[in-house]
Amino acid sequence: MSKESMTGGPAGGAADDEAAASRALGELAGSVDIGTVPYDRLLTGGRRRLRRRRLLTAGAAAVLAAAVVGGGAVLDQRGRQAVSSVVAAASPSASTAGSAPASAAATPTAPARDPLTPVRVKIGEGTADGRTWQAWAALWPAAPTKEDAHRQEELLWTERHAAIPQLPKMTNDEVDRHWRPDLDEVNLYLTVDGKRQVNDTVHQTPVPGKPGATSAPGSPFVGGGAMLGFKGGEMGASPVVVAGVGPEVAKAVVTWKTGGSTEAVPVTVADSPVRWIAIAKKPGSDAGAFTLYAADGSVLGTDDNWFRS
Repeated sequence: MSKESMTGGPAGGAADDEAAASRALGELAGSVDIGTVPYDRLLTGGRRRLRRRRLLTAGAAAVLAAAVVGGGAVLDQRGRQAVSSVVAAASPSASTAGSAPASAAATPTAPARDPLTPVRVKIGEGTADGRTWQAWAALWPAAPTKEDAHRQEELLWTERHAAIPQLPKMTNDEVDRHWRPDLDEVNLYLTVDGKRQVNDTVHQTPVPGKPGATSAPGSPFVGGGAMLGFKGGEMGASPVVVAGVGPEVAKAVVTWKTGGSTEAVPVTVADSPVRWIAIAKKPGSDAGAFTLYAADGSVLGTDDNWFRS
């Protein structure tokens, strides 16, 4: 190798140029006023980027949550449909409500009032001469049309005629005159040891939401009444009084002239505003008073015309 290549010639010129450039850059850097570090701007920019990352993260979480909630909504909707179908099946007048809110499905709808299907309720029972008696009220909802009234009367007569063979039919004119679209028909009857007795009675009572009764205005005795068990001698000396009372009546008490008393709690029949009580006569004694009481113990009314020999 020649000495020229080591200390001079083209290679040495390049080194001198590089040294000159370094000195120039150093002088230039020394002339720049750096000043203070912009910490505030750096922090602000960092916070801005952090917020953007949080927003992106929250957005992704929201999308995921929406997907999860959406799946839950589908399950919830199916659950509501299942509840609604149960309510609809249990309630003839309830409409199909697959899209109804849960609150609607949770509130059962009142059954439809079918004038051709009676609601039968036991309103009292006891024993007399070792035999079991039961008092019943069969409520036939008010017929909305005359045609329905005629069909209702035919069904009611058929049922009563099975126990009372001599019972005559009402004529068409009688049915037309008797029909009231705002009054229910209530058939009161007695069974002894499960057998329906030969005497019964039918009363008209106001439909729900309609004021009025067949008794005097203001009296707690409403809907009429009857004494059952005389005919056929099935009850002997213990016929049963059945009477309708208003919803304000909490109990009825009969005091007997020979001492003692008998109580009865009014029984609701379907949605009728009239309640019913049934009390058997004490053998060998007339009633001193038939008194109705409110829930607070106050006297609502007294009747001394029942259980007279």
